[in-house]
Amino acid sequence: MPVSLMFAVATATTGLALVTEIDSGYFDKLLVAPIRRTSLILGRLAADLVRGLAASLVVLLVGIIIFGMHVEAGPAGAVLVVVLAAAFGVAYAGFGILVALHTRNVQATNTSFLLFFPLLFLTPNFVPFERLSPLMETLARINPVSYVIVGLRSLIIDGWVVDKILVSIGVILVMGVVLIGLSLRAIETYDR
Repeated sequence: MPVSLMFAVATATTGLALVTEIDSGYFDKLLVAPIRRTSLILGRLAADLVRGLAASLVVLLVGIIIFGMHVEAGPAGAVLVVVLAAAFGVAYAGFGILVALHTRNVQATNTSFLLFFPLLFLTPNFVPFERLSPLMETLARINPVSYVIVGLRSLIIDGWVVDKILVSIGVILVMGVVLIGLSLRAIETYDR
């Protein structure tokens, strides 16, 4: 389930929409509008949050209703799973926006999504950290996606394991601050 949730929310949709607007010239019109440049990014991220909440909810409901999955943390835990997955999607969207603003290229922005696959598969999503080979364990431990998946999985399988949940929240916050912060800085210095 955590892997399905990650696939549902980690898309390059925002970056692709942004680079398409740059390519068509519409973005130049937005830049001269009497609004703060950062609102162009924050508005897209707000839409990503809503889209991520909806996608996460659908994936979770399919898991519960069709496949009979049980969330050990209960209804509040299920809500937290949806919120954490959507928040991760928003944080990861900062990467697509950053690529779009720096490259201004549709193909490069679309390809940026491919970075997510190695990040997803270098996680303990099938076996715990301790069961991985030493090299794989090292790679999984430095991969931030690992800790998001561990936090989501703990809510579903183990219940309220506070330390895993807090680490997951911390990783999402750090990713969001770094990637979205870099995106906001990039749009402030963006030059046509």
